[in-house]
Amino acid sequence: SSGINAEYGDSIPTRSNITDVEFYEKYAYSGMPVLVTDGMKGWKTDQFNLQFFKELYSNVTLGELEDCQFFGYKTSFDNLFEVFEMPAERASFQPGTEPWYIGWSNCVASVSRELRKHYTVPYFLQKSERTRDDWMFIGSPGYKGAPLHIDEVSYNSWQAQVRGRKKWTFTPPPECWYECSSSHSIIVEPNNIFVFDSNRWFHSTEVLPGEYSLTIGAEYD
Repeated sequence: SSGINAEYGDSIPTRSNITDVEFYEKYAYSGMPVLVTDGMKGWKTDQFNLQFFKELYSNVTLGELEDCQFFGYKTSFDNLFEVFEMPAERASFQPGTEPWYIGWSNCVASVSRELRKHYTVPYFLQKSERTRDDWMFIGSPGYKGAPLHIDEVSYNSWQAQVRGRKKWTFTPPPECWYECSSSHSIIVEPNNIFVFDSNRWFHSTEVLPGEYSLTIGAEYD
């Protein structure tokens, strides 16, 4: 058997109000992506934006960020502090300014503790231990995000869409080539959480026109 649930077919399952029992039985370790449309129940992330993060990191040193991963993608940014220093017009995605998309892990303990006051492990993953670091991704509307890749992480992961809309495109892992379509795409909306095995599925992202995108990601065991 491929290890990819044959139910996958030609579309990604979409669920809401799913119990943790059903989630673990059907999806948690099946290798099959799933979208939970009400995944951010109880979260208080409305104030999350670049200025919020800038203030949160105001007492953090560059040295403390050395062990935190940072992805500048197609930008010239080498670290998070360079992002915080960009002109206000570009930082707020004003028309005519250069678009940007970046991601980073919040591996500074004091920052992580503060951020996690605003959100929890998704309600359908309460049996799982959360990993130490969470991820943040921010980017301009109508702009390509991460290019096609697979991750090198320890566990499956979830991605919560806090702001904006993001299109994910996938190609299946080799063991699913004869069962799955050659590629899949799904649009993730605010309040949605997308769960998948990023070590097995090649994936790319694109921020759709409208509001800028802000996503929180993490692994679960």
